[in-house]
Amino acid sequence: MPKFVVKLASEEKVWTEECWASDGDEVRKLYEKKGIVVLKLRRKFSLSRSKLKWRDRIIFTQQFLALVKAGVPFVRIFEIIGSRIKNPRMLEILSGAKERVIDGAELSEAFRPYTRDLGVLFITALAAGERSGRIAYTLERYLDYANFMETTTSRIKSSLTYPAVVVTVSLFLVFLLTTFVIPRFASFYKTAQLQLPALTLFILSFSSFMRSHWLTIIMGLILLYLGYKNSFRIKPLHMWVERAKLRAPFLGEGIFLISSSLYLRTLSFLLDGGIPVVQAAVTAAEASPNGYLRERLKGVPEKVSQGISLSQALEESGAVEDLGVEMVRVGEGSGQLSDLLFQGADYLEKEFEFKVRRYLGIIEPLTILFLGVVVGIMLLSVYLPIFELARGVR
Repeated sequence: MPKFVVKLASEEKVWTEECWASDGDEVRKLYEKKGIVVLKLRRKFSLSRSKLKWRDRIIFTQQFLALVKAGVPFVRIFEIIGSRIKNPRMLEILSGAKERVIDGAELSEAFRPYTRDLGVLFITALAAGERSGRIAYTLERYLDYANFMETTTSRIKSSLTYPAVVVTVSLFLVFLLTTFVIPRFASFYKTAQLQLPALTLFILSFSSFMRSHWLTIIMGLILLYLGYKNSFRIKPLHMWVERAKLRAPFLGEGIFLISSSLYLRTLSFLLDGGIPVVQAAVTAAEASPNGYLRERLKGVPEKVSQGISLSQALEESGAVEDLGVEMVRVGEGSGQLSDLLFQGADYLEKEFEFKVRRYLGIIEPLTILFLGVVVGIMLLSVYLPIFELARGVR
């Protein structure tokens, strides 16, 4: 959700503040309700699209759930949680949601502007709970998912720390060797007029290129990273990047599994809350973390409205795991679609967890092998001519 810088005026003063909203019209409506005039507004550009961490979301949801069960009014809940939370972004969210609830918005609508931070599933859980009158129940189901994601994310980060260190050390060694060590050997080879092997010639050329263009390479990598982070601003480029992720080894399979799980779980929440299938499918499509899969899922509601079964529409989209499609098909036949969607989501999450454990077990030895190969090639290229020189002396 974008942030806007707004210049405001009341009878007493003129001031400027920041506001989170979906667009400029929403900003104007928010302040007009309070009797404040919007003099000027502009969207604040940001390179970051970071979300709240899973731990922040879990702590907030646990506190919110406990107070809901205790029968505390929503406005009072915001005040109590706000007095305990230190996260600045979470405080902004609570403040904005509280104002919307005071203005008469439903709880899910009050949090909807902050979908980027809290996730589609949290908003969906609130909406389903409001419709069914079981907010505590849907939040408990959401917490199960959030705890799973937090545990899995932490495991992935901790397991990738060692490989990341190994790769970083390897690249640093390559930089040192190509920038400082190999050039000294190059001058020695030139003085000795040695016949250099192809590997040594290649490494010397690479070293010369690195010394001449290292700043350009670093700037290029930074620009490439920034381009990736902001590719969402150009739809064709964003679709290409998102599709490339799905084709990447290991990563693509994990994204596809978790996307399918999120779609099924969101759909289950919505159907459990009494929302019609077509409308539920529209909202559930936004739950996918991958832009390309989201686009594929957006065509499902139209097909369902034309009389095609949900399972067939999902199968034709190719955006949901086969097992998930089968669970939908069985649910349609048995009349227990919501329950089977939830079970399917649970199974896909366990499958995702299993694959994460298996892939992480492969990555560690591969990184050690990578370090050995890189350093070995560099050293071999340096010492091969020396070996040849020693042999010639004998």
